[in-house]
Amino acid sequence: MKKLIAFALTLVLLLGAAGALADPESYYGKTLPDFTVKTLDGEDFTLSESLKSHDLVLINFWATWCGPCRMEFPFLQDAWQQYADRIDVIALSVEETDTIKKLQRFAEQNGLSFRIGRDETGIFSRMRGNAIPTTLIVDRDGKIVYVDVGAKVSTDAFTELFDSLLNEVRVDL
Repeated sequence: MKKLIAFALTLVLLLGAAGALADPESYYGKTLPDFTVKTLDGEDFTLSESLKSHDLVLINFWATWCGPCRMEFPFLQDAWQQYADRIDVIALSVEETDTIKKLQRFAEQNGLSFRIGRDETGIFSRMRGNAIPTTLIVDRDGKIVYVDVGAKVSTDAFTELFDSLLNEVRVDL
């Protein structure tokens, strides 16, 4: 059954995932409520705290069984390493069966060093999300500046996005 669901989800993503997040454009400019989640290393990740030291925070909603999610992570890892001083990343699994141990194994096997946790606060469901991967990026004010449903297929796709968004970020002198 899980394989059938994964196949159907992959098909939806490949066909464009239209409507996969209830009216994604309506989220632009809205403030994402602050949240705190435990990460794989047992630390707390709090959005507002991360935004004190980063220009942007990328939040990726995913699951370990999701093929497109797994496919994009090496690209996200490479891009994030280039921008870690200005952009923070938290990948939040929306799958209830993705235990911390399972997520730790996944991160180790895939060489992921950005923060990973579980969507314990239900952000994805509150946004009426129903397809993964879904990526949100918020600015220093906690406002959503980017929403995308579907996987990025190269490091360049992430770095070009980061460059574009960082050029829009005001620099405090």
